[in-house]
Amino acid sequence: MKAIYEILSERIDNGQLYGEENLSETAALFEMYSVACIITGADGEPLVSSNTDSTILLNQLNYAMFSNHESVDVIKRTDSYAIFTQQFPDLKEEYLVMLGVLPDGNILFVSATESSMNHVTGITNKFFFHMAMVAIVFTAIIGHIVMARFTSPLINLIDITKRISNFDFEAKYVPQRIYNEIDDLGEHINEMSTTLKRAITQLKAANDSLKHDLEVKEETENMRKEFVSNVSHELKTPIALIQGYAEGLQEGIMDDENSRQIYLDIIIDEANKMNRLVREMLILNQLEAGQMNMDLVDFDVTEMIDSIVDSNRINFEAQNIKYSFINKTECYVHADEFLVEQVITNFISNAIHYVMNENIINVRYDFVKKGKVRISVFNSGNNISKKDIKRIWEKFYKADKARSREYGGSGIGLSVVKATMELLHEKFGVENMPDGVEFWCELTLAKDTKINKNS
Repeated sequence: MKAIYEILSERIDNGQLYGEENLSETAALFEMYSVACIITGADGEPLVSSNTDSTILLNQLNYAMFSNHESVDVIKRTDSYAIFTQQFPDLKEEYLVMLGVLPDGNILFVSATESSMNHVTGITNKFFFHMAMVAIVFTAIIGHIVMARFTSPLINLIDITKRISNFDFEAKYVPQRIYNEIDDLGEHINEMSTTLKRAITQLKAANDSLKHDLEVKEETENMRKEFVSNVSHELKTPIALIQGYAEGLQEGIMDDENSRQIYLDIIIDEANKMNRLVREMLILNQLEAGQMNMDLVDFDVTEMIDSIVDSNRINFEAQNIKYSFINKTECYVHADEFLVEQVITNFISNAIHYVMNENIINVRYDFVKKGKVRISVFNSGNNISKKDIKRIWEKFYKADKARSREYGGSGIGLSVVKATMELLHEKFGVENMPDGVEFWCELTLAKDTKINKNS
């Protein structure tokens, strides 16, 4: 009713209340609030009325104005209107009534029955109930979203910390679009994860290094024991021979000069074997310990091979060996000259002492790929067994111990080859051929070397 009074006052000020053109809009206003209303002039003539019969409303207005107010329960009173309850004659229901004067001096009478008010109140209560339910559901949804927004990063952090406790440092916290304290905590957890990962990696590396050092120490100790055992075994025979023949000479067992010369030759030969063994052991020890300083230069490997063959010419003639240098040509390589000489010398010495059948030794070049030459030394004879071919590069290993003793082999020549080629980072190997055995190694050609593959 207060709202109706204010709306009507505003329409009077705007000139939108009276007249046929405003009748329907005013009636709609009364209908919306479910009230009966009438506006009369000072003379009592109706000016505006709701759809209810204006006579009834006039009678109710007169009754409200002129009756005693014992049954009236005033709810609100102002200078412009009064709102009170009113019981009209012959009507069982109680009415809520507004009686007032509009700004233009006209009288306003508004009434509403208790049943209509209860109806409106019921509708209003239902409306507010449904609105409350909607608000609860909406609040629950919003609350869930808000809580999820705050709890999801926490759950993520819990998962990350669990993974870190299991030494999984790959999980990282990703900050939210709106940075907050949880993101700050996540960033610190990321830093902690990175620091722990670095520390554990360093600790693992230190442990691995310590483990490797212990393994190397154990391996070195085993190698030392094996070395002492092998050296003792290799030196025992020549020392015994030298001692025996020297004592024989001292005691004058051989009276003639020729016999004494034979004894001296045996002593010298055994001493040379010991000298070669010691020299090769020193070279191998330096190679395996990484103490061999390489002097990489360009040199003609063909000239080196010819020199090695010339120094062994007497052995070729003594054994009637047919030697040939296939596709012999000038060939410059870039390597350590001393180390390569040890490799070629061991290959040729090995071929001389194991050559059989046709007594053939061949040396040849194969230019296997750009910048590389393969030097192969072939000797006719028996193949190396599969069991032995896997172990011939081991120190003191002799596939044929009888022949090794016969020619004075130390059993470490091929070990020197293996250590040398690994130091030079070059390939090497051995292959059984249909009528013999071929050892080979690869070397890097000098930059200015011109290759004639057809030579």
